[in-house]
Amino acid sequence: MKLQELFNRLNNLKRIPRTGWLLCNVSLEESEDVAQHIFDVVTMTLMLADELEHRRIKINKELALSMAVVHDWAEALIGDYPYPALKHLESKEAKKRIEQNALTELLGDLPQKERYVRLWREYVEKRTLESKLVHTADYLSILVQAVKYRERGNWSPELNELWYAVDKDLEPYTKEFPWINDMKGELKKRFFPGK
Repeated sequence: MKLQELFNRLNNLKRIPRTGWLLCNVSLEESEDVAQHIFDVVTMTLMLADELEHRRIKINKELALSMAVVHDWAEALIGDYPYPALKHLESKEAKKRIEQNALTELLGDLPQKERYVRLWREYVEKRTLESKLVHTADYLSILVQAVKYRERGNWSPELNELWYAVDKDLEPYTKEFPWINDMKGELKKRFFPGK
């Protein structure tokens, strides 16, 4: 595979909506696409890694950023699995298998293929500090976007359900990075004004 072919395939991420937002009654025109989500996750990963370094916690920033970049590449071939769809898969392993197969196909015979697959695998295994940081950024990105939709007038029950599901998934990472609770608290105040 030539790099240009991969670039063309990855460019499709700009046209693939984050399906969960559509299920929350966000219009297709307003719905965040996968490329926008990846940008947010990369940006948040950088800023959170800088915060860790400021707190004198050693982190491999290049590794974390690389993981953040590749974490949703498979969606260029398979689209976005929204939260409600996950319960219909036979297991969490099924989603991982589907995504790994898609990523492997996407990368073809690219010389760096194994490196990118290893980065993705480290991300989904959630064992390293770097992978946990990228998951934190991923979930925070969803919460920030949910606040934006709420502030634009979306009061759908589905948006509330998504908030609660993501908040629950973020919880283990707030134990790893307790200072995230402050950010989460501020986002929650904006998502549930008046509470």
